[in-house]
Amino acid sequence: MEKRKSVLAIDDNVVQLNAFRNILSDKYEIFTVNSAANAINFMNANAVDCILLDIQMPYVSGFDFLYDIRKIPSYMITPIIIVSGVTGAEFFAEARKSSAFDVLSKPVEPEHLISTIDKAISDAENQRHSDDI
Repeated sequence: MEKRKSVLAIDDNVVQLNAFRNILSDKYEIFTVNSAANAINFMNANAVDCILLDIQMPYVSGFDFLYDIRKIPSYMITPIIIVSGVTGAEFFAEARKSSAFDVLSKPVEPEHLISTIDKAISDAENQRHSDDI
């Protein structure tokens, strides 16, 4: 049996983390952390196939955290999906500049979240395979 793909959800809202767990746990191995610091500690010890990232977190902006993740060689092409309640032109301009795979607005429809994760993981695997050739 093939190992389930893993998703790390980073959000300071425990209700949102529980929602991710409920939506995703049947299909993915889901890990949740409530801060950027906890995420770095987790990522230093574990590899994941996809990251869900909230932008509005205490202490560190989600965008700053995203840019920091991309400096870690093992996470350079790991898909990062921004899941945020933030709206507005400035936010979306920054999101487009970032290396995020996609941007989803809260509350996200479960089917849309799963299909976006599936596509993100598939695209990353295809990129890894084409880099190996």
